[in-house]
Amino acid sequence: HQLEVSNWATGLVPESVIGMGDIVFWKDGREVYDSVNLVYHYSNGIKITYESLISNKYNGMEDQILGHKGTMNLATGVYYLEEDDGRSGIERLLNQIEDKVFSAVPIGGPSWRPETKKESKPFPILKGKMHVNKGLSMVGAEKDGSDAILSAFCQACITGEKGENIVEEAYCATLLCLLGNQAMEEQKKVEFPDEYKIPYMKF
Repeated sequence: HQLEVSNWATGLVPESVIGMGDIVFWKDGREVYDSVNLVYHYSNGIKITYESLISNKYNGMEDQILGHKGTMNLATGVYYLEEDDGRSGIERLLNQIEDKVFSAVPIGGPSWRPETKKESKPFPILKGKMHVNKGLSMVGAEKDGSDAILSAFCQACITGEKGENIVEEAYCATLLCLLGNQAMEEQKKVEFPDEYKIPYMKF
């Protein structure tokens, strides 16, 4: 599902993937990696960094979109602006020196603001009431979207109507998962094979 979200956000399908996977914790004879790191690469230079570590649940599940203007956290339903106070980097530096934020003056980096989320003001991605999971499981939670999904499924069964692009999206996500597994097993960059491309895909 994370791969589908990334494709929706970019409007594209990745052209290649590299990655590594290992069995680090669950050494019980299983063959499925419990530690996964993948990087999917789009033709325009955008990358998906996918990480799954099933032996640790501290951060829960997060989907973040990072860009030069800000960061969207889809799990919490908020976004943060990179320049949220309207001041230039040098103005922030001078103010922070005056306020004695630093014991030493930093001389590198694209921004003089300390890298902490606490100083970034969150803005809601969507207006009005919405339910977000903050990285935790929402299964069974009130208004978690399950009712809408089940209703749409029943409607499709009754009317025979096909949901828009459901098969195509599932096909894309499945192929990307398989290519990710191949990249981890072979420990090399894997290109999206031409023979598996369909007209729906945009690279």
